[in-house]
Amino acid sequence: MHLPYRSDIDGLRAFAVTSVLIFHAFPSLMPGGFVGVDVFFVISGFLISGIIFKEIEAGNFSFSNFYARRVKRIFPALITMLMTSYAVGWFFLFNDDFRRLGSHIFRASLFLSNFILWREAGYFDNAAETKPLLHLWSLGIEEQFYIVWPVILWAFWRFKALRWPLLAGLTSCSLVWNIYQSQLDLTHDFYSPLTRFWELSAGACLAFHVSRHPEKPDKANLISGIAVCLLVAAVYIIDSKKAFPGGWALMPVLGAVLLIYAGPTAWCNKFLFSHRGVVWVGAISYPLYLWHWPALAFARIVEGATPSVAVRLGAVLLAVLLAWGTLRWIEKPIRFRWQSALRTPLLLAAMVGVGYVGLACKNAGGYPARAIMQAQVEANVGDIGHDHFHAYYAKQFFPCADDRVHAKSQKWGDLVRCFQTQRDAPIDLVLVGDSHAEHLLLGLSQALPKLNIAVYPRSELPFTKSTEYFEIFESLANDPRIKHVVLASMWAVAPLSADERLTFEVDLHNTVHFLKSAGKHVFLLDDTPKFGFDPQRCKFKHPFSGRSICEESNESSQQVLASYVPILEASDLANAHVTLIRLNDLFCDAAVCRMALDGRILFRDSNHVNILGSQRIGAALAARLALSDRKFAFD
Repeated sequence: MHLPYRSDIDGLRAFAVTSVLIFHAFPSLMPGGFVGVDVFFVISGFLISGIIFKEIEAGNFSFSNFYARRVKRIFPALITMLMTSYAVGWFFLFNDDFRRLGSHIFRASLFLSNFILWREAGYFDNAAETKPLLHLWSLGIEEQFYIVWPVILWAFWRFKALRWPLLAGLTSCSLVWNIYQSQLDLTHDFYSPLTRFWELSAGACLAFHVSRHPEKPDKANLISGIAVCLLVAAVYIIDSKKAFPGGWALMPVLGAVLLIYAGPTAWCNKFLFSHRGVVWVGAISYPLYLWHWPALAFARIVEGATPSVAVRLGAVLLAVLLAWGTLRWIEKPIRFRWQSALRTPLLLAAMVGVGYVGLACKNAGGYPARAIMQAQVEANVGDIGHDHFHAYYAKQFFPCADDRVHAKSQKWGDLVRCFQTQRDAPIDLVLVGDSHAEHLLLGLSQALPKLNIAVYPRSELPFTKSTEYFEIFESLANDPRIKHVVLASMWAVAPLSADERLTFEVDLHNTVHFLKSAGKHVFLLDDTPKFGFDPQRCKFKHPFSGRSICEESNESSQQVLASYVPILEASDLANAHVTLIRLNDLFCDAAVCRMALDGRILFRDSNHVNILGSQRIGAALAARLALSDRKFAFD
């Protein structure tokens, strides 16, 4: 039971997909083009909810039919794009990137892409440019909405008086939650289905209103004009620096709602959005959305840098051709010509197969025996990966002497990660923190060979309130020979909300005060940068472009540092027994952060240094600590 066709809604689809495409290919031309996804949400909510309303009213709504329609609409083009991306990745991606692609394919087959991307990073970070399936976060949210939305409507439809309050209430709650989360965690706000459902249900609210009041609204031309102004303003005023979605998402959502509400006879709808060329783009909008980002992402990967304008234009043209071909030879035949009771089961089985292929790739570590891995040409010397680094620790260092600390330490395989540099001598200096404290021991031990240095790593921030550190801080307090403690960690795991910032300050203060009371001098270290790419891209030249990627903008690193360094600085200034030492500057200048220097790669993954990187830090730390023959001379 379909709604009457409206060419202007296909035109609105064209606006949405073109905005997203321009933003991804040429972001400076349309800095807010990503809001096209929000427009898609409104359109989807309006059309699909409108059909549900009609079927429930007619008494012939069927959950099986509804989900079968979703399968026939979504699966054919999606399966085609996923398997094509896998095939291209097989030939063009290093194994870590291919493993990640497999993981993303697996999540995409379950429509959970938004959750894995939420966990990995933000939509606007540097790593986003090399994730070929980044754009599927929106499809995940949309399908999550449609898993629960028909159930909600069916359950409450029998209560006529509750229909509108329910729709308005759920939409309002999601909108409020979105605005609230935008003040706490923008990544959560961007990827969470709960903060995005209001955009789809806004379309549903409009569909409900139109089903009750189908007549043309008064002043339709004015409404349509206001809608166009909102949509155009959204793609140029909003940008990646805004707290989006938050309240800013109201602009494209309201624009889309008003344009649809104005009706097909409003001037803008009739002459702009119903133009034949615009409608054609709208007709291919779904496959075009699916194809455009993989085309651009693979071009970025092969080029090893932002592709030239010509290459990006070529990628856009390729996406348009693929979208047209997908619609003509895959979507339409499967949806409209293939009449078989097995159609839906076979599409479901095909998607299960796609998910299996992705999961197998993930579990196989990206198939490191592929030809691209055998043809690697080294661009920078140095080790990457963790096995070589931990093997070095096993050969060079001794298990930490404190049995209680050793017993609760984590392992790497069979290796207990608790070390000291000399077997029986008293400990002079202890590194306390997570793996970002652990990776300092190697270089510091070489720079200060006369000292006995220990590292006590755990997985949490090194605060006295953590039960993971109970034995460690007790050991430090009970050993008066230990005078110096280094606290180092991936501090950026601390949230940025005002309440949690205060908690971080209090926890740091309590920890420093505890160590001071135990007679220790505390060294606070900031952190090494976290890169948005895998070190394989830095260590090896890509066989097709001959380039390696070893640096990225310092902007994201500075944002991370700004979240916690002021707290460390305040502790340094307020306490004579605290010394703050900066590590980030060893790898970053005002413009960029570098993973390699002078032909030597310094990181073994995106944020942990390798042997060469630890040696670089150790030499700098030794000079800063001003250590001399077991004596600490503080400056």
